[in-house]
Amino acid sequence: MNTEANGDISHAEGFSTTASGGASHAEGDRTTAIGENSHAEGRRTTASGNISHAEGNSTTASGDFSHAESDSNTASGDASHAEGEGNTASGRASHAEGGGVDPFFGNPTPNLASGDSSHAEGAGTIASEFASHAEGFNTTASGAVSHAEGVATTAIGDFSHAEGSSTTASGNFSHAEGSTTTASGHFSHAEGSDTTASGEVAHAEGFRTTASGDISHAEGEGTTTAGFQNAHIMGRFGDATEANSWFIGNGTTNILRGLGAKWLASDGEMYIDGTTYNTGGADFAEMFETIDGNSIDVGYFVTLEEDKIKIATSSDDFILGISSATPSLLGNSAELSWHGRYVLDAWGRRTYHEMTIPPRKDRKGNEIIPEHSEIQPVINPEWDPKREYIPRKKRAEWVPVGLIGKILVRDDGTCQVNEYCRPNNSGIATAADSGYRVMKRTGPNQILVLFR
Repeated sequence: MNTEANGDISHAEGFSTTASGGASHAEGDRTTAIGENSHAEGRRTTASGNISHAEGNSTTASGDFSHAESDSNTASGDASHAEGEGNTASGRASHAEGGGVDPFFGNPTPNLASGDSSHAEGAGTIASEFASHAEGFNTTASGAVSHAEGVATTAIGDFSHAEGSSTTASGNFSHAEGSTTTASGHFSHAEGSDTTASGEVAHAEGFRTTASGDISHAEGEGTTTAGFQNAHIMGRFGDATEANSWFIGNGTTNILRGLGAKWLASDGEMYIDGTTYNTGGADFAEMFETIDGNSIDVGYFVTLEEDKIKIATSSDDFILGISSATPSLLGNSAELSWHGRYVLDAWGRRTYHEMTIPPRKDRKGNEIIPEHSEIQPVINPEWDPKREYIPRKKRAEWVPVGLIGKILVRDDGTCQVNEYCRPNNSGIATAADSGYRVMKRTGPNQILVLFR
């Protein structure tokens, strides 16, 4: 009753329905089909977009090719879809679903998909940019192709992802997860709780850590890279002090901060805060090159000829040390690279110069890290980085020589505990009135001596 079908080839049926669009159809209770080829059904629905469809209760399909269903939803974007309760899909090809009221206070929690091709679902979510996706409770995806999920999360940066609780991913391509984390640097990642990755391509994890330097990494509790690029800190309550370096925080509170260990790029050296460095070995040794280029096996007394070594004999008045199998500290090892890699001063110290580092860009030419300067060691022009380097420990002509400490040495069977020994003509220990204290016999032809 009281129906109106005033559009060409239109059809109205039910109670107080109106079909005013060409080839439109209105049915149910107080529905209106205004758009061409539109269809309104249910109760108080409106299909005003061309080829739109509104159904359910108090829904509106105003975008062309749109679809609104369920209760109090609006599909105003072209080709959009709104369902659930109280939701709006205003972006082109957008989708809003869920909504309703929260179970805690009974407040309405409508969702909004206002970005083109966006998707908002859950309760109280907003997807406002192109291809963005917001789900969960009170989440917002405002960056293009961003994704926010969980509770009270925000994905602001383009292609960003925020998940968990109260997290924010504001940098482009950033990722924030966990609780109350912030990834504000482009390509940054924050996880854990109360962490911040503000440097470009930075990573913060753990609890209340901050990775503020570009390409820096902070983990543990209360640590920060203090704005230094490429710095890495772990542990607790500590701060990085130099770029391109590694640190272990060892503070006790956020006020009583400190470091337990660090490796600095500026000098290539390692530092520890403890009084003792513990190892499994027993002697202090250095690498020496043999005079003939051949290997010297472990357990022999050796002497010097200029700066090279050979097996000692009974006629040598100077004994350098004993070829060692298990040194606790090994100097002059050149383990990681050629000893002449850097230009040194007259005292063997590295020399440094200031270098300008060009900006780093992504594949599209967008600047990720701006131009900056660094203090770097001067590289020796004779060093060839393409040439394979073999560490001294793996080369026959280099031998670790124990210079002080408890060292195992070969003997001829004559040495006695609590007495002394010296080398014979073969470089092995033999009993003597003075020399090196014999601490223990460890085998038929092996003893432990204290060398000093």
